[in-house]
Amino acid sequence: MHILLLQSLAGLWLLSRIVRAVYNISPFHPLYQIPGPKLAAITFLYEAWFDLILGGRYSLEIQRMHEIYGPVVRINPEELHINDIAFTDEIYSTGKRRRNKQVHLLNLFAGPITEAMVSAVDHDLHRVRRSAANKFFSRAQITKLEADIKDLADQLCDKLIRLGTKSEEPIDLVTAYSCFTSDIISGYCFGEPIGFIRQKSWEPNFRHALHSLLTPMHVFRFFPLLKAIVDLMPSVAKWLDPRVKGLVEEGNEKMPARVHKARREYQAGEVPERSAIFHTLVASDLPEAEKTDHRLGGESYSFIAAGTETTAWTLTVTTFHLCHNPTLLDKLTDELHATDALTSPWSDLEKLPYLHSVIQEGLRLSYGVSQRLPRIAPDEHLTYRGEFKGRELNYVIPPGTPMGMSSVINHHNESVFPDSHAFRPERWLEADETQRRRMETCLIPFSKGTRQCLGMNLAYCNLYVTLLVLALRVLPRMRLYQTTVEDVAYDHDLWFPMPKQSTKGVRVVIS
Repeated sequence: MHILLLQSLAGLWLLSRIVRAVYNISPFHPLYQIPGPKLAAITFLYEAWFDLILGGRYSLEIQRMHEIYGPVVRINPEELHINDIAFTDEIYSTGKRRRNKQVHLLNLFAGPITEAMVSAVDHDLHRVRRSAANKFFSRAQITKLEADIKDLADQLCDKLIRLGTKSEEPIDLVTAYSCFTSDIISGYCFGEPIGFIRQKSWEPNFRHALHSLLTPMHVFRFFPLLKAIVDLMPSVAKWLDPRVKGLVEEGNEKMPARVHKARREYQAGEVPERSAIFHTLVASDLPEAEKTDHRLGGESYSFIAAGTETTAWTLTVTTFHLCHNPTLLDKLTDELHATDALTSPWSDLEKLPYLHSVIQEGLRLSYGVSQRLPRIAPDEHLTYRGEFKGRELNYVIPPGTPMGMSSVINHHNESVFPDSHAFRPERWLEADETQRRRMETCLIPFSKGTRQCLGMNLAYCNLYVTLLVLALRVLPRMRLYQTTVEDVAYDHDLWFPMPKQSTKGVRVVIS
């Protein structure tokens, strides 16, 4: 009897899947009119093949789809991907237009980060969480951090020179830069940096452990029940790889403990010497449920993870290209020497044409988050109008449809960025005003709209100040070691852009 019941249930489940698959490609489905591979419209397994089996390579397949089907393609049963910069502001809207996030994408997050702002599906919940943190990342507030960033950048240069000249071993540049960026964001979060730059070597650090925890993200997207494994990690931490164990302890113990310490200090009337985000958040007008140690611990975890990886990779990609083509570095250092840039504030550094162009190219080829970032308009019918191979396109996108873009596709739009894989700062200097506006619209390393990266101003300040110091103090003494352009070229998604798996990193020696 039990066997018959199980067989019946299995049969009903299979029948429901078949009915759903047929419906997905039937004229009754609201996305029936949108072109794309039929198999992708039928089932998420098509996406799973590229991301789960081949390892984060669906973005490359989506790019191929656009070449075949046009600027709007259906990439799974519920989601559209759009490759037309004219539609950017419709997807990533501003003002009072609501935009939710897609549950399917957010399933990749596990552990404390599921309580963070970045994981909020609902527009209104995100707005509540973001409004409490916005003021900390305003341009005016970040300007107050310049001296701290400059001081830590000098410490980074001192350490690079000291370890580079004393050791015969090459330096893994992205690890060194991640130690620096971790200290910047952790110091701002809690008033005191973790201390990765002060330690004798580059180990320990967040980067390797973070990547170990990101590795199963595609598994979680398609099998979200398995995320419970991450919740069990604190119980088995002593058996984990030491690097992963360190990050698990950070996320589940040390981050909430720092929040709790900030709460005690606020209650005791103690004010930290340096600006500290979480000392203020615990006293903010956020609802009490949003101010628990666990919730704010997850928020700080996401701040530090995002603030570490993206800026470190942009610095790495930019450094590689400047060392790979010394002519570009010469142009940059000539401009910096001619303007006495070392004593200039961030606001003046942004006005230096070549420095600005180098940073724009670094952002373009480092992508920020390379994973597509879909948004949902819950209250609007949107209409896409465009053209493909001489045909006029007119698609109605119903409310509730996930739709998105990918920086790794936008940034290689050849009509906007000719010879897009080349690092050419001159493209920003040679462009007329119309072309420059197109390039700026197409550049989305921080995404856009109401859910644009909260830390954009901090990232820009970091990049301008740090690249200035590096270019004048270290880069002329730096040489690439057994490193080619393939070591910084995009290969697959792990939320962040990843080079080929066989890479040994971006390694340098310093004379």
